Amino acid sequence: MSAYVALGDSYAAGIGAGEDLPGPRRTDAGYPLDVARATGLDLTYQAVLGATTGDLLRDQVQAVTGDTELVTITIGGNDAGFVPVLLEVTRPAWFSDSDTAIDRAVRTIEQVLPGRLAEVLQAVSAAAPPARVLITGYPRLFNGISDCSWLTFVSPEEMRRLDHAADALAEVILTAAADHDCEGVDLRAPFDGHQICDEVAWIHGLSWPVEESYHPNAAGHQAYGEGVIARLAVSEPAPRAAPRLRLGECRGSAPTLALPDLLSAESLLGARAHGLDPDDVATAGRAVTDPGLPPDLRQEAAAELAELDARVRARR
Repeated sequence: MSAYVALGDSYAAGIGAGEDLPGPRRTDAGYPLDVARATGLDLTYQAVLGATTGDLLRDQVQAVTGDTELVTITIGGNDAGFVPVLLEVTRPAWFSDSDTAIDRAVRTIEQVLPGRLAEVLQAVSAAAPPARVLITGYPRLFNGISDCSWLTFVSPEEMRRLDHAADALAEVILTAAADHDCEGVDLRAPFDGHQICDEVAWIHGLSWPVEESYHPNAAGHQAYGEGVIARLAVSEPAPRAAPRLRLGECRGSAPTLALPDLLSAESLLGARAHGLDPDDVATAGRAVTDPGLPPDLRQEAAAELAELDARVRARR
């Protein structure tokens, strides 16, 4: 077995950058590969898209053994409902219930996640008592100013609430690390000024493939690696063969993101219920998603949808 085992979800699996590796969804841009190169330790790469704490305990932690020297963990975002929340906040106000989704996520973070993280850290410590264990947090995604995508409708207030939820998640993770004699790595400060829509963003907004949306880009994954390596205080490893890589056959159970469907019955009925003309929504929705239209016409359609969204929000 490997001396270094990387556990976790898509933020550890490199989603959003790099090339896909064979098997379950992970890429060669994930921070565990940077850590393996910096430490010279052979790596078992278990982290995978969509993993929850339950998936980690079922499929991933078995790679940790008494010979393991280092374990890194990035987990908890999917338990909190990362994708369901984003599905709501990216929709326009006429068919979104983001307050309920965010409230549910915060309750899970504060009331449920501490126990789940305790299970994870206890399982890792029991499997490899001498190992050094680091658990990372997540960055704040938004700059709180505006949504620069034509196809999503995240308001400044929703950004503020989501960033507060990210703070709560980071504090729960750091507390769990301290309570279990592990080391927490806080990534919030390094990402400040590099959120979605910032001039030099380290996080994707809406992207293609869609599951890469709201994940670190290459610079963001590099920042994760730098944060972990700095915590390890790694000096240049002694000369040895390049670290060997073993890919775990793990799966994640969390849902993946989808584009807001502005032409769905839910959208058009919601538009009517909020006093909008469904035909206006449908016409603009078709235009903004039509790659055959000139960019200026698509941008006009996006501006019209943004105005309709603002009109509904102003009535609340």
